[in-house]
Amino acid sequence: MSFDTYPMTLVNGSEQSVISVTDRGLAYGDGLFETIMVVNGEMPLWPYHHARLLKGLLALNITLEAERLRNDIDQLLALTSRTSSDLHILKVIVTRVAGGRGYQSTETEANLIVSLYPLELEIGKSDGVSVHICQQRLPCGVSWAGLKTLNQLPYVLAASERDNTAYSEGILLSTQGDIVEATARNVFIVNNEKVYTPRLDQNGVAGVMREVIIDKITPQLGIECAEASMTMNDLLAAEEIFLTNSITGVWPVIQVEQKSIKVGPVTRSIQAMCPITNVPNKIGM
Repeated sequence: MSFDTYPMTLVNGSEQSVISVTDRGLAYGDGLFETIMVVNGEMPLWPYHHARLLKGLLALNITLEAERLRNDIDQLLALTSRTSSDLHILKVIVTRVAGGRGYQSTETEANLIVSLYPLELEIGKSDGVSVHICQQRLPCGVSWAGLKTLNQLPYVLAASERDNTAYSEGILLSTQGDIVEATARNVFIVNNEKVYTPRLDQNGVAGVMREVIIDKITPQLGIECAEASMTMNDLLAAEEIFLTNSITGVWPVIQVEQKSIKVGPVTRSIQAMCPITNVPNKIGM
């Protein structure tokens, strides 16, 4: 393969960066994506990303052969040894193939786009970030709740609200006023040494790091963790708040709008256990 610049991209197994204008992912957001950290050519959280992708494919009724997915990913991972960086981001996009004009389609076959990017760490964010409350709201009762679909316009609009501000993230509420998540991260709060995160059965994206914290980290630490409905009052009354993402790990929140929050011991203990938070130290950065 002749890749010499980023992003290194395969479209349906071929070295190219173009796709048909009739692609349903482009036309209607009919598809899914995963953004995966790569460390020294390995994907530490791949089982979680893969499981979420398979769940999404089933929900959208899109067919993608396992061997095809793995072959294209392996082709790009093999290229990491030729680069100067130990850290990369692998982005996997799956769309439904073109099925004519209009929303309805009987096609189940997939277009597969796999791209490799260099990863630039966001230094200092692990010490604490400030967030604001987005004006953009998320609808409730969507059938794709929890999935990582290509329908991300609400997040694009919400993220644009912090243009030219000092905020690092924005908190998204539902149209009913419940806390859902941040624009690119999941939200956790801590009270009385117990951890809570919003339910995502009505909307939102169930993040990979969120799952790791719920299923692995908090049980290992002996900390109770539960999904719960969460309001603005709950958020502002929390003893600790932190945000999670499979690329950036755990970000403590030190300010919500004008309210200051302390970084507490529960957040720090979870942060210390986070596999992504510790990656820079493992590779000598």
